[in-house]
Amino acid sequence: MIRYGIIGTGGMAAAHARGTRGIDGVELSACCDIDADRARVFAAEHGFARSVTRVEDLLEACDAVAVVTPDAFHAPLSLQVLGAGKHLMCEKPLTTTFEDAQEVAAAARAAHAAGIVTFINFTYRDASAWQEARRLAADGAIGEVRHATGRYFQAWLASNVWGNWTQENHLWRCGIPRRPDGSPVGPAAGGTLGDVGCHILDFLTGVAGPATALRCSVRSFPAPHPTTGAPVTEWEGRPLDANSSVAVELDLDGGGLGLVESTRWASGHPNQVALGVYGTLGSLEIDLEDSPTRLRHCLGEARHRAAWTSVDVAATPSNFQRFIRSIQTGEQDQADVLRGAEIQACLEACDRSVRAGGTRVPIPSLFAG
Repeated sequence: MIRYGIIGTGGMAAAHARGTRGIDGVELSACCDIDADRARVFAAEHGFARSVTRVEDLLEACDAVAVVTPDAFHAPLSLQVLGAGKHLMCEKPLTTTFEDAQEVAAAARAAHAAGIVTFINFTYRDASAWQEARRLAADGAIGEVRHATGRYFQAWLASNVWGNWTQENHLWRCGIPRRPDGSPVGPAAGGTLGDVGCHILDFLTGVAGPATALRCSVRSFPAPHPTTGAPVTEWEGRPLDANSSVAVELDLDGGGLGLVESTRWASGHPNQVALGVYGTLGSLEIDLEDSPTRLRHCLGEARHRAAWTSVDVAATPSNFQRFIRSIQTGEQDQADVLRGAEIQACLEACDRSVRAGGTRVPIPSLFAG
C-alpha cells in the first residue's frame, strides 16, 4: 500500500486528491497546511486519515507526496521531499527561477538513481489526443518535423467568461512577481508566460521534440475597468504590469521551426489549448477546446490528396494514475521532474530574450558540462 500525502490544501490540491483517491493500492494518509483548520476540513472532505501543519510530520506518514502549494514554495518543498527519500509529484511550474530548477533537477537525478519516482503535473498530458500525437510523432508517422504551432488562448481579460478579472484568483496573475525589496523578478516573469507558458511549451516540444534556442516577445496591456471599460494600469494600488500576450519562436533540435502563442485577450476562447505538427510525411492537429480525445491526421499517401482523418482516441491514464503506476512498477513514466526543469530552462531563455530586446538566445543547460 502506498501512503500518499499532499502539501497544500487549496483548490488545485483538491484536484490532486480527487484524481488519486480510489486508485488501487493507495492510502490517503495525510495532508499538510500551515492553517490547521483548513487542513482538518480538507482531510475530512477528501478522506485523508490525518491532517498536520508540519511537513516533517507528513513525511513520516507518507511514501509519496504531492507538492501543491503556491509556486514560490515548490523548490524548497520538492528538495525536502526528495531529501527524505519520498516519491514526488510537483504541481507546475516546478520552480520560479532557473537556479532553483537546476538544484531540484540535480536532486531528482540522484533520486531517480536510487529508485525514487518523480512527476511534474502538466495537466494537458491527460488528454488522450495529445498522448496519441506524441506516440505517432515518436514512431515516425509524420517524418521529420519541419514546423509546429502551439497556442494557449484565454479570454478573461477581454470578457467576463470566467468572472471579473479583479477577483483575486485572476488579479494575482496580472502583476509581475516581485522580490522582498519590491523589485520585479524579470520582464517575462509571471503573467501569461509564467502561468500557462510552461503548459504550452511542454505541449509543443513534447510532440515536436526539444528546442535548442528561442526568441520571445511579450506585451503587457492595460486592463479594462470592470464598470467603465476604461484602460487601467493598476488596481487597488497593485500594478497590472505582467505580460498578457506572448509569442515565442523556437529552434527545434531536429532543425524545424516552432511557434508558441499565448494570450488572455482571445474573446470566444475561454481556455483553448491547441497544437499542429507538420512533417515530411504528414501532419497532426489537436484542439482540446474542441475535444481532448479527438486527433486529426493527414499521413502518408493521404497528404497528396489533402485528406484528413479524425480519430477519437480512447482515454489514457491521468498523470495521477501514471505517477502511482510508476511507483508500483518501478518504471518512471512521463513527465518527470527533469522535464519540469527543462521547461523552466525554456522560460529562463524567454526572460533572457526579452531582456535582450527579443533576440534569439540559447536555451541553457540544466547541468554544467
